[in-house]
Amino acid sequence: MITPIRLVRRSLGTVLGLGGLACCLTLLFLGSRLVMSIGGSCGSGGPYVAATPCPGGLGWIMPVSILGGLVAIAVYMASLLPVGPRIVPLAWPALFLSIGWNFAEAGLSGPRLDVGFLICAVVFVLMGGVPLYFLLNRDALRAVFWGPAPRPAPATPSPGNVRWTTSVVLPGDDDPPRDAAPARPARPVSRFVDLSPEDAMAGVGSVDLVGQLERLSVLHRTGRLDDAEYAAAKARLLNGSR
Repeated sequence: MITPIRLVRRSLGTVLGLGGLACCLTLLFLGSRLVMSIGGSCGSGGPYVAATPCPGGLGWIMPVSILGGLVAIAVYMASLLPVGPRIVPLAWPALFLSIGWNFAEAGLSGPRLDVGFLICAVVFVLMGGVPLYFLLNRDALRAVFWGPAPRPAPATPSPGNVRWTTSVVLPGDDDPPRDAAPARPARPVSRFVDLSPEDAMAGVGSVDLVGQLERLSVLHRTGRLDDAEYAAAKARLLNGSR
């Protein structure tokens, strides 16, 4: 659970951390490129005169970019959201592969091959490329570019939290299966059943008790049942319904 204020703060920290790291890596790349363009080494300050003085600002750009990159990584890691990418493992390959590219370009761009630069290029490329090999699997790629899977929601929400649930019904979900037999309309059942006096007295072929009693009453009024038969049939119906 994260509050809106913390979400804004962590989002800003993530942007600042990634932006600062990108700037520092760019400065290191350009600084190393500049050093290699003047022979691979330079010096400035001190009691001795350097054979190859460093260009202006290079003396502080390199250490500041290294320390700034470490600070940017710390800010990024402190601002990580519960979900989302975790691209810190890519900072190491980005640093060594970029410098390895500078070594390779410097070793190949001169009038003749510079073996020292090429050896450094191979070493730096291996240092940056081997960690990438271990990222070439599904779990590592998911952890780096998609982040950890979200935690399952608790079965019982804690007080003060709201848990939303939704259900989606797609078109056709409520339709009956095609192979199902069509439903037949229910036939209305008559409340009164035409029974003979003998069946009415026996209490068979009836639909419900009320209908049977009404039928007996009709038979009694029309003279088809006398008083004794009517009383016996009624008693038989009432006793049989219990």
